[in-house]
Amino acid sequence: MEWITTLLAGLALAVLLAPVFTLFATIFVLVPLAHLVPRAPMISRVSLDCPFAKSRVAVEFLNAPGAEQPSNVLGCSFFSDGREVRCEKGCLAMARTRWGLSPMAPRYSLVADGVALR
Repeated sequence: MEWITTLLAGLALAVLLAPVFTLFATIFVLVPLAHLVPRAPMISRVSLDCPFAKSRVAVEFLNAPGAEQPSNVLGCSFFSDGREVRCEKGCLAMARTRWGLSPMAPRYSLVADGVALR
């Protein structure tokens, strides 16, 4: 009969210590690993007047994190398929990379008892 009490006490201890173990695993394992992983490149889409094609085009650029200019042109609406860019990619020299607000971030926060000033 003692083994049932020991088993229940061990189970209760495991249930109580599981959140603490998960917290320490997150802080000491996952957070340092997240800082070691390189940042992924991003795709930016812009509509511009292409001086080479002499028309308004929608272009997709590949941006490396921290770079001032895009590294490649992934797509252009001037070409029929859109993905196979067959020009000299002169728009790379004209383009600049800047950070903007994410569309997922709210423009206004709720303050003063739920009233949003707009």
